[in-house]
Amino acid sequence: MNILIITPFYKHDRNIASVRWTNIGIRLAKRHNVIIVTQPHDDMDMDTSIERDEDSILVARINQKTRYERIAVKHFGGATGDDWQTSAGNGEPVQVNDSIKRKLKNRLLFASMKKKAKQYAKEIENNVIPKDMKIDVVISSACPFIEMLFGYELKKRIGCKWISDFRDLPFIEDNCDDTHIQKRIMQKSLAEADAIVTIANKGKEKLADGIVADPGRIHVIRNGFSLTDARKITTIQDHKLHIVHTGSLYGGQRKADLLFESIIKARESEPEFDYILECAGGNNKTLVETAKQYGEESHINNHGFIPRGQALDMQSKADVFLALVINRPGSLVAKLYEYMLNQKPVICITCGNDQENSEETEFVQQVGLGIAVEESNGSSAVTELAEYLIKQWKLKNDGRELFYLPNNEMINGFNHDSISAEIEQLCSSICKE
Repeated sequence: MNILIITPFYKHDRNIASVRWTNIGIRLAKRHNVIIVTQPHDDMDMDTSIERDEDSILVARINQKTRYERIAVKHFGGATGDDWQTSAGNGEPVQVNDSIKRKLKNRLLFASMKKKAKQYAKEIENNVIPKDMKIDVVISSACPFIEMLFGYELKKRIGCKWISDFRDLPFIEDNCDDTHIQKRIMQKSLAEADAIVTIANKGKEKLADGIVADPGRIHVIRNGFSLTDARKITTIQDHKLHIVHTGSLYGGQRKADLLFESIIKARESEPEFDYILECAGGNNKTLVETAKQYGEESHINNHGFIPRGQALDMQSKADVFLALVINRPGSLVAKLYEYMLNQKPVICITCGNDQENSEETEFVQQVGLGIAVEESNGSSAVTELAEYLIKQWKLKNDGRELFYLPNNEMINGFNHDSISAEIEQLCSSICKE
């Protein structure tokens, strides 16, 4: 098959979102002709490059920003210039402002997206796809929202099959002007998709609830890990519980208060309880500031942003991992797959006051990755986590292995070899229709 993959991040060391389609693309290229269309490493770089990489994949790096978005980035901030536009639709506790001015901005933004998608599809057809090649399947990986529109326009231009893959859904609740527009665009676009992929069960539920008319076209294909990222697993021989957190806190939406509250409670019954928290990634100043609020700053080492390879090395020396998440139906943080590769227990803390458990909580429990607690459960969550920390600390101090009972059969299914086979099978099945 000739497969064209559109993804905002490919072989992009600064973004874990690149891991999924970097690994799947490389594997698909062993059996099929694969073209990757992605952004430059610096998304403000306006140069275009098209070259065949070391994996025999034709990689086109084309800047996606329109003049409108470049102005938005300059004056309103945000990685893509649309954060100031659409953040109210993402479930944050903010006052939704559907003023005439905001509605006008929304319509300008989405009009520019539609125009850009048409121009981008034309650019790909004329300058990226070899003249003697007929594309069988286009796979567009969103979010960002725009990748879905690229796939939609390409299907119309070149008459291929189209799979729309969602790492996350663009919005959670259809609760304001921004999301009303997005929902209408998704309904129209996804009606033309031959298959829709989401990485989480609740993502399928959300898409089937008024966005995709035929739920049979929605497939859950998880994220995963690559065995090539595996490191030699070690244990630091001391009497401290080494907790490792790598990743972004997303502007403070992911919080560690429950962790520090549990640590303080653990000391009430075990005054000698000791730990060190190693953290690396974006926004970790927020985590350090939280530690100071609880008088725990001497127990935290903030390494700032480090390359992914160094982060994997840091993970290999952990006793336990820390995953901080927010309850966002339709997503499931990729960090859990990265952690499971290292065969160490995970502490997963879901931030927010939602009544329904996050998919991450259910996933950690189902796969047996460790402990998952919800901030919304208050003192009971603090007590549960405190007891877990003490148990693991005592095991380490006794020179014994930490408690960890993963479902290895399930974990093996998250290997990117298996995930790529699922994608390949889906491509093959829709091409036969």
